[in-house]
Order: sequence, then C-alpha cells, then structure tokens
Amino acid sequence: MFNIGSFEVLLIFVIALLVLGPEKLPGAIRTTSLWVGRFRRSFYKVKAEIEKELNTDEIRRQLHNESVLEEIEDAKSKVESIAKDTKKSVSNLVNTANFDPGASKESIAKAAKDASENERSIVEELGNEIKEAGNQIEDATKDLYNIGKNPKLTQNTDSDQSKQENDIS
Repeated sequence: MFNIGSFEVLLIFVIALLVLGPEKLPGAIRTTSLWVGRFRRSFYKVKAEIEKELNTDEIRRQLHNESVLEEIEDAKSKVESIAKDTKKSVSNLVNTANFDPGASKESIAKAAKDASENERSIVEELGNEIKEAGNQIEDATKDLYNIGKNPKLTQNTDSDQSKQENDIS
C-alpha cells in the first residue's frame, strides 16, 4: 500500500527506538498499528461506496454474462452445422438404391460377401483380358519384326547381307 521495503521499515524502527527509547516504543507501535488499521478500514469503506455508486459489480456481471452468451451462441452454431451435415449424410444414405431399412446384420454381411465375390470375379476377368491383350501385342510384334528378333538387329543383319552381296559381286 505504501510501497515500503523491508530495509526502510527497519530504518524507521531504529529511528523510533532512538527517538522514543525502549520503554515507550511498544506503546507507540501499538498506537501506530491501531491508526493504520483504522485508516485501512475507512479506505476500504470509501472504495466500496464508490464501487456501489458506480455499479461496477453490475457492469462486471453484465460483461461476464455477455461473454458467456457469446460462447453459448458459438457452441449453438457449431451444433447446428454438425446437425445439418449429419442430416444431409443420412438423407444421402436413405436415398441410395441399396438402402433397406429392414435389413438385418446377417443380410448385410451376405450382401457384402456377394459384392466382394463379384468384385473378385470382375478383377480376375480383367486380369485375364489384360494377359490376352499382352499376348496379342507380343504376337503382332513378332510378326512385324521377323519372329521375335530385335528390330535394330534385323536391320543390321539386312545391311550385313547386302554388304556381303556387294562384296561377292
């Protein structure tokens, strides 16, 4: 309250001891502490009356209530957006062709198993078709390039044969 440090308080006690003496010092300390206590009480009473007149407590409560209401509104908007998203996803699920409200767990598991078997068979068919297409491409390249020879090598052998014919003649 007075911003007095411990060294300053010690200095005041030493001066009071020198001025008053050791016999009157305890009585003086008692009197001083009574006056400081009365001053503090009166100060806090005045402060409370001023706050009461200015309605600072009411203003604080209003500010607190407004901040709480803002938080509630934010939470409400978040919940509403989540509810809208959930409603959209449920309506999309209900509007699908595979939706069966009376389906049991067993029928759903059976449908999933059938679907996975169908997917496997489709994947196997596609794999076979890809292999057949690869075989057809290999056959076509063999036909084009003289029974599986490298095209560059076939060109070199053709030029070698023409050189040999030129050398012979």
